[in-house]
Amino acid sequence: MKSSQGKLKTKGISLLVAAGVAAGASLVAAVPATAAGPCGTGYTYIGSHPITVPTYSKDYRYGKPGTKTGSIDVYWNSTARKNCSVAYAYGPTYGIKMYRQNMIGNYPSYGPDDVSSGYYSYYAGPVYTNTQTAGGQCITLDASFGPNATDKSSWGAAFYSPVHC
Repeated sequence: MKSSQGKLKTKGISLLVAAGVAAGASLVAAVPATAAGPCGTGYTYIGSHPITVPTYSKDYRYGKPGTKTGSIDVYWNSTARKNCSVAYAYGPTYGIKMYRQNMIGNYPSYGPDDVSSGYYSYYAGPVYTNTQTAGGQCITLDASFGPNATDKSSWGAAFYSPVHC
């Protein structure tokens, strides 16, 4: 047989659980169903490509050649017919303020459609392609991390072309 104190404890826990469920339901309802990602509303994640210390690097403070120092995440918006990319820092370069560059373009092109460059700690971008005449056009991705814009010692580099056709 339960004591009255045990019944009150059980009833109190039930009320706390019910209140928590009700509060949680209201929090879930407050988040829009089409929340914007790093590129904005309507962009869908389609892939990721590694950024690594290149073989030509002479500065190994963030790893030897082949060490992953970031990734280029790629998104697609079928309504706008545009791709978007964000170059994220990873592992040894995460949180370190350094020169970062992220470029994207429709393939084949003679230059990037959009560039983000500067001294960032976590990512460069987002950057966007020009509108594609038809969906599924290939793109070119180019990203790098390093001490500055002119120094040839890179702590991370990536070039992918043509991709996401």
